Amino acid sequence: MSGLFKLAILLVLLVFACSLVFLGFNFLEKVPNFIDSKDVRNCPKLSGRIVSNKDSSYNKDRLGANYYASKKKFPAVIVYCQNTQDVQNAVLYAKCKKLPIRIRSGGHNHEGYSTGDGVVLIDVSEMKGLKLDTTTNTATIEPGINNLELYSQLFKQGLTHVGGTCSEVGLSGLALSGGMGPLLRKEGLTCDTLISVDMVAASGEVIHATKDNEHKDLLWALCGGGAGNFGVVTSMEIKVYPATDVTWFNIGWNWDQPIEQVIGAWLDFYMKPDSKNWFSHLDIWAKPFPAEKQKKQPVKALGVFWGTPEEAREQLSHLLSIGKPQIEKLELVKWDEAIKLFEDSTAVFLTEIPEYKSSGAFVMDQLPPEATKIIVNALRESTSPYFNVLFEPMGGAISDIPPSNTAFFYRDAKFFINYTSQWLNENEDQKQKAELEGLRDRLLPYTVGDYVGNPDPDLKDYLTAYYGDNVDQLKQVKCKYDPENIFQFEQSIPPGSGCK
Repeated sequence: MSGLFKLAILLVLLVFACSLVFLGFNFLEKVPNFIDSKDVRNCPKLSGRIVSNKDSSYNKDRLGANYYASKKKFPAVIVYCQNTQDVQNAVLYAKCKKLPIRIRSGGHNHEGYSTGDGVVLIDVSEMKGLKLDTTTNTATIEPGINNLELYSQLFKQGLTHVGGTCSEVGLSGLALSGGMGPLLRKEGLTCDTLISVDMVAASGEVIHATKDNEHKDLLWALCGGGAGNFGVVTSMEIKVYPATDVTWFNIGWNWDQPIEQVIGAWLDFYMKPDSKNWFSHLDIWAKPFPAEKQKKQPVKALGVFWGTPEEAREQLSHLLSIGKPQIEKLELVKWDEAIKLFEDSTAVFLTEIPEYKSSGAFVMDQLPPEATKIIVNALRESTSPYFNVLFEPMGGAISDIPPSNTAFFYRDAKFFINYTSQWLNENEDQKQKAELEGLRDRLLPYTVGDYVGNPDPDLKDYLTAYYGDNVDQLKQVKCKYDPENIFQFEQSIPPGSGCK
């Protein structure tokens, strides 16, 4: 074989080899492009203030108010939305990437359901717009404004909203859960003040829902069943009310006093049908509660009365005459001061990242003496200093609306009981959670359900517990607005049967 022929063969082989390499490179380039063409390359871009796990603030930003419930949850990305377009982009991005969605306003879901592992966390807490119309006493608010911010801004105009007593709770989360607070007996729930809602649905479109338009079924569902279940609320129009002066009262006892009598007398007072002008908390801490350190009595009846201190003292004489109260405060205060006093008098969080468990139940009729005895014995024998039972009266305006008129079901309840236990040492969690659930279980013969604003993962049938007879209708609304169940979490509302 001549040298020229060999050279020709080598050239042919070289060209062939180069062609294979060229084709190979082209093939390798096309694989990721093919995979990305729909799932990545064409996904909407996130907008707003984006926080990933590479950012220095991530470990703080990912946490909710309850450190215990959120400390092991690591979102894929946190999107602090600044406007409706940011919300739409985040929803469509998550769908395109096939990532779960969580929605957060104030971050006060006790079980951390507003965050999660590997989720797109849509945080609306920086959307704080407020437009006030004093001619109609209405306000249009964005979902990130919290209780304190709205109370403060409205009070400057002599107005207030139907809100709660925890200053940092977001108004959207409060309203969409129902919303219980000091105006409950006088004006109803926070959700009862909703006039209209704008919501980004699973499709990415913005839906405007009112009580009279084609989306009235959605507004019905959002009134007590809306927190995280149907979409991301971006605006709410609500009624607001005159902020009048009130009599603030705080009557406190130590554990050496007749506590069962105190509870019985307080319950009897709020069973009266003519007590719409009164709202109160009966706040009871376990016997080891460090009263001197906290500068709070372990057992106290506190609240507001729309009347004079003299009238209040006369009507509260039944409480003031029991044992020897260690504290008796009855004074006329401005409305904004009353709201501050509620929080200051009841809240006891000992660290910036508290660890606690919270649950609740409704009392549909008068609580009998045997139930009161169960509560007193449990708190007297407890070794947990921050084990708490808090009573809140229902009735009044909240019961003027039938249970089927909104998703909030327990309108006929007489009282709500909130159970809370906080611990300071990591190894105390199981013991104190068991203690709380044990008390809740022993009171089940006298109570029913739970408030969705106090979620409890130990509930056997959480849908019925939260929504009672309204469950089936909520599932059908879910089927209509989120048939693919894009908005879901540990205790979310699933779509009804027949969804496509």
